[in-house]
Amino acid sequence: MAEKHKIVLRRIGEKNDIIKIMFSEDPPSDIAHTYLAAAFGKCFKNKLYKIILDMKGISEPNYHFIATIIEATAKVRSRNGDIKLINVSEAANHTINSFNAYTYLTIDEKKKNK
Repeated sequence: MAEKHKIVLRRIGEKNDIIKIMFSEDPPSDIAHTYLAAAFGKCFKNKLYKIILDMKGISEPNYHFIATIIEATAKVRSRNGDIKLINVSEAANHTINSFNAYTYLTIDEKKKNK
């Protein structure tokens, strides 16, 4: 039996030059970022840099998920594109707003001041 699609990419807009990414079901939070990274990779392979990410069903994104969005946003913006988030829950909005480099990066405290 084929695995159910966990993420859907759909072309939208007058010129079909915008990609809407949405999850078909609420993915396990520990691997959701891998599905998202694969979807972004497909967009980049097809030179599609205008992306809408539908966050419906992503109630509390983890830091890997947020970092994946930030990395992809940096890539598309360097190509005059953008990623817009829609249907962001209040909890997801709070998690995204509280994200910062220190919560994600590992900093060696012993070598930090040298």
